[in-house]
Amino acid sequence: MKTDERLRELARSEKEAFEVPQAMHDMVEDTLAELPEAQPVRRRRYWKIPATIAAAFLAVFLLLPNTSYPVARALSEVPVLGTVFQAVTFREYAEDLGNSELSVKTPAVSSEGPDAGAAAAVSKEIDALNEAAADRFRSEHEDGSYGALKLDYKVLANTDRWYSVKVVQTEQGADTGTFEDYYTFDKKTGECVILSDLFEKDEYIAHLSDSVKAQMRAQMKADEDVSYFLDSDIPEEDFDEIDPNQDFYFDKNGTLVLCFDSYEVAPGYMGPVTFRIPQKVYRGDLRAEYQ
Repeated sequence: MKTDERLRELARSEKEAFEVPQAMHDMVEDTLAELPEAQPVRRRRYWKIPATIAAAFLAVFLLLPNTSYPVARALSEVPVLGTVFQAVTFREYAEDLGNSELSVKTPAVSSEGPDAGAAAAVSKEIDALNEAAADRFRSEHEDGSYGALKLDYKVLANTDRWYSVKVVQTEQGADTGTFEDYYTFDKKTGECVILSDLFEKDEYIAHLSDSVKAQMRAQMKADEDVSYFLDSDIPEEDFDEIDPNQDFYFDKNGTLVLCFDSYEVAPGYMGPVTFRIPQKVYRGDLRAEYQ
């Protein structure tokens, strides 16, 4: 039975159990009546619930807070459009090691959808990497040498299609620098995706790399304090192309952002750097489901 038909039948069968304002009753009935019959689902980049349907469902939740088990069960079976993700702090501590300091804040990514396995696997990986980094730091500073290590995270995007988390490792001492790992989940599938998953054609590597180089040159021309490993006197050390699975995320506007660690494509003083890539650069290389 279709969800709207089931809701209507159950609501009518119990309407004598409580008083519902007639105007509100009519609004819900009219909205449900106008719902279209089920149609084949088309792939689209973003899912949105029409405001009228959302209002009707909100009315049902407000008006039936204490109804019977059958109605509650019917409401629980309303389909969710995409996987819901959330990152919370799983492990947090700080240690004073004499002349060095250690601070750890590790996220756990949870998901509510058809496949929670990907989020659980990523959370396990992040925790293992953070604890390995903390153990290494402790070992390197057993002699009382100066240093500081901070492990933290940030949710970068939570859009209709994408959920992205950045894990940041900032270290001072022998290995001074900031290093970042990015995890991007496709809410439509619940999976964690890498850059190559998005593309049908390998030409994306050259197309994205050319865009990065053009932005590097423009930035260096506009600001003499900006420097990249490009067009230098040591061509063999210059940036050539991105890694096929370069770190990335999609920002709140759906723009693809490529991410590079400290020292990867620029001197250390530049820190981590990012480049926003216009979709026209790579649209023709995308897999059909990401068009």
